[in-house]
Amino acid sequence: MSSSDIFDVLNIQPKSSSPHPQTSQSNAGSSKTPKPQVTGMQRELYNLLGDNTPPIVIQPTSKFKDRLVSLTKPSPWTYAEFEATPYVKLRHWVKGSKELLEGQSPKSSFAKYDQKLTLPEFTEAEYQEFMAQPATQAEKDTGAGKPAWSYEEVQYLFDLCRRYDMRWYIVYDRYSYDESRTMEDIRAMFYTVCQKYFQAKDPGNPMLSSLSYSKEQEIQRKRYLTRLLSRSAAEIAEEEALIMESRKFEMAAKKTLQEREAMLRLLDHPQGDANVSQFLTSQGMNQLYNNLLNDKQRRRKPDPSPPENPWMKQQQQFAQQKQQLQLQHQQHHQLRDQKRIEVKTDPVTPGSPKQDSPSPGRKPSDQSAAPRMNKKQKLEMQTAMRRKQDSEYAQHLLKNFNAEERKSLGVTLHGEKLAPGVFLRSSKISTFKPSIQNKVVSVLQELGLPVRPAMPSAAVVQHHEELLRRIVTLLDLKRQQDKLEAEKAIVK
Repeated sequence: MSSSDIFDVLNIQPKSSSPHPQTSQSNAGSSKTPKPQVTGMQRELYNLLGDNTPPIVIQPTSKFKDRLVSLTKPSPWTYAEFEATPYVKLRHWVKGSKELLEGQSPKSSFAKYDQKLTLPEFTEAEYQEFMAQPATQAEKDTGAGKPAWSYEEVQYLFDLCRRYDMRWYIVYDRYSYDESRTMEDIRAMFYTVCQKYFQAKDPGNPMLSSLSYSKEQEIQRKRYLTRLLSRSAAEIAEEEALIMESRKFEMAAKKTLQEREAMLRLLDHPQGDANVSQFLTSQGMNQLYNNLLNDKQRRRKPDPSPPENPWMKQQQQFAQQKQQLQLQHQQHHQLRDQKRIEVKTDPVTPGSPKQDSPSPGRKPSDQSAAPRMNKKQKLEMQTAMRRKQDSEYAQHLLKNFNAEERKSLGVTLHGEKLAPGVFLRSSKISTFKPSIQNKVVSVLQELGLPVRPAMPSAAVVQHHEELLRRIVTLLDLKRQQDKLEAEKAIVK
């Protein structure tokens, strides 16, 4: 053993004679740093480890919990006896000393939930007394008083009802006094006895109204239930389809009622006394339309479809009529030009046969002189043809009615397609551009007629339309006459 080993065992640092002061200072600093105190291991054994400090600190552990340190005295518990039922006694742990609980046999804490039904009790003499009363009409209908029930059998029935809390399926399953009794017979007899008992003991008891039992209705209910549960898959599907159809009918009826209410609200509008001349122009009509739209959004229920603008609709109708007239005029010119070309290219002499083949100098593209129509023109032509067919079909349907019958029945034939929904007939009266509309209004005022008829029936509106057309025609003639007179004055 060398001196270094001795110094190491005694934990003495030897004095260093090396000329490097930094090393000695570092060793001195390392010796001054306190080592961590480790429990669970002897100091000498830990020092033998040297600088190889273990990664995990070893500490003593125990498999048991620490002892509870409490200054209070624990409460005693006693394995005491209690009475579960009058015939059964059990034992359980109760907080308290044995001396305090000795001699006591308390009831269970759940005894308050063990509630029994209170059924009437009677002797045989009382039973014979109140059952001797004549049967009521309800008892005769149910048949509860027909079979003979002895006192012993009735008492047996009441004991079963008291034991099983009137659970009738269990009572019927346990009933063995008379096997011929059905569950409806048992229930009818029970309610009959109770009803007669309370009528004899307490006629004013409010329970008498709830003691009525109809045996026939119960049998019929069970028969219906059996029939319902024994349906096939096809019958169930048919019933579901009928239910869906009935719901559709209900929704349609509800929608019809809503539309009828809306129409009644529209017809039952307040009569205004203000001047309506400001709404006769296009600007006034647009302003009135915007006001009605804002009023509808503010007061009524929100409707996804905005109200119809009669002014814009009339303008659209004028544009469609103009396009139809232009299309008809164009077709007329095309047919006339085609006939002229055929006459010029294929002259037919009286003695020469008609030539079907084209001439040699003629191109194949010249055979069809009719120009090709675009998609929009084709669509307009199809629409016009469809309307013509509808008009012809309507005329065919109404050909058996004369004018008087049509007028009396209110059947009219419209020349144009009407918009869907309810509308006022007065809103379909023709309007014109502002310059002509003002002159038409002035002419009507001179004639003493209102701008819109007070009673806009079909005949009145038709005559009013004819009057407006004649007024416009006269205004146009007057304008042409004034123009000619002005030109005549310039020439002079």
